[in-house]
Amino acid sequence: MIRTIHRGVFRILEKGYPLFFGAACLVLALFCFYHLDVKYVDSWDEARHGVNAYEMLQNENYIQHTYNYEVDTWNLKPSLSYWGILLGFKLFGCSVFGLRFYAALSYLLTGILAGLWVGKKSRAGGILTLGFFCANTLPLYAHLARAGDADSLYLLLFTIAMLAMLEWPGRRGYLYVCGLCFSLAFLTKSWHAGMIAAVGGLYLLLTGGLFKIRLAEWGKFLLSVFLPLIFWFGWRYQADGFSFLRQMVEVDLLARTSASNFEGHSGPVSFYWEMVLGNGAYIYPWVFGVCVLGLLALLGYLIVRRQGGDRPNIFGENGRNCALGLLLWFGVVFLGFSLMKTKLIWYCYPALVPLFLGAALLLGKAVSWEGLGDSLYGNRRIEEKGLKQRVFGNQLLAVAQLLLAAGCVILVVHFMQVTLDSAIRNVHGDPFQDFLRVSASPDCAYADQEAYIQVPGEKPEQLGDWDQNRLFLAEISGNFRCQDGGVDKFLQSENSVLYIDRENYAARQEELAGCRVLYLDEAYPYVVLGR
Repeated sequence: MIRTIHRGVFRILEKGYPLFFGAACLVLALFCFYHLDVKYVDSWDEARHGVNAYEMLQNENYIQHTYNYEVDTWNLKPSLSYWGILLGFKLFGCSVFGLRFYAALSYLLTGILAGLWVGKKSRAGGILTLGFFCANTLPLYAHLARAGDADSLYLLLFTIAMLAMLEWPGRRGYLYVCGLCFSLAFLTKSWHAGMIAAVGGLYLLLTGGLFKIRLAEWGKFLLSVFLPLIFWFGWRYQADGFSFLRQMVEVDLLARTSASNFEGHSGPVSFYWEMVLGNGAYIYPWVFGVCVLGLLALLGYLIVRRQGGDRPNIFGENGRNCALGLLLWFGVVFLGFSLMKTKLIWYCYPALVPLFLGAALLLGKAVSWEGLGDSLYGNRRIEEKGLKQRVFGNQLLAVAQLLLAAGCVILVVHFMQVTLDSAIRNVHGDPFQDFLRVSASPDCAYADQEAYIQVPGEKPEQLGDWDQNRLFLAEISGNFRCQDGGVDKFLQSENSVLYIDRENYAARQEELAGCRVLYLDEAYPYVVLGR
């Protein structure tokens, strides 16, 4: 009876797999795009990338990025992620949604590609993979899937490169896919792309594939790597010579990997373990535990397996190399960034994908494999123990498989709820950013002017200076040219606007008596003045 129920459930899954997979993709899309523009714009990488992309559009210069219309020497990333933001601006206008669109799309594509890859080996695992991507709290909350910076596109390219690596050498053309993705990842996230080379190089060495690549294949591979890089560098060189590349090496590579506390982002070697894998508030310890226990169980099974049982074939035709590739993908990235001096939580995000893939493959096979009982005991031994024991054993295993499947659903749904609450439902905007958005538009009467600010920001001692997120909102809202200096500089200017909170306005009302009130909304404690 139980075995019949088990068989029926998974036959329904097999027959309706395209429908179930499509529904899971729609749920992941909801997690990516729903309320995408509600959360405040982060003042660091997200706002900086937004300003860089917006000013590229205004300057009609798509290779040299600027910040407040001066060449940017703080954000030392190549151009690909800015072009992704420009795509969002072209499709949805210069808005917060447009800023984040390409990041959400990149994460959605990453999840779908990962699910399709697992689904070829286990259909239950393919759907479970999409569930893991929905329950992936940290990247959906901070600095990846729903943020307008470079990391989401980098994760997509990293994942494509690794999946292509796992499919090689069965499909030899995938070697060039790896090379191209490495190149594009470098043009997205700079030296972080080195992790792709480290994982791929070790994989080729340990599997012996390094010595099976023909000379012509090496030539095509090197072209796939260097052609986009040469094109980008030649274009950039026309703008400022070797200056940008030199700073990429000195600051973005050497300082971040060797400086003990570069920009204040330091931490112990155990930083990522404590913050991610050891944090029970997220799904990651559970997924990591499944991978460890699953690999130990698989190893034990291979040692004691009786004759006559079917091999599990969990990782596909090239199972041993596939398992090694997933281990390298996780281990090299996780340990590599743990050893670097600079620690930021989103550096380890690429290491979460192989955990999801490995856990989905192990669990998908464990819950759906009908031949598990025969494989554990061997057909001959079961027949000697009699038909009753065989039936009982299979029924017991079916119960365990159904309970495991139910447990997987409960676990994933629970952490999907955690993610939905923390990353989507309960996020909030910033009152002054909201005021910037409603107070001006590119076609309003006072657009395109110099703009000053007298509103307390991130650093109270710098009253009168534009924080990065506010500068981005001011640019996309009114195409303002933002100037520091607050009220004092505003009073010395002409044809300019001032954003001021009402407390400071009351304190300096006499000085500002001759200014016009350009915008006032009783819902906000701010005023826009003009002169």
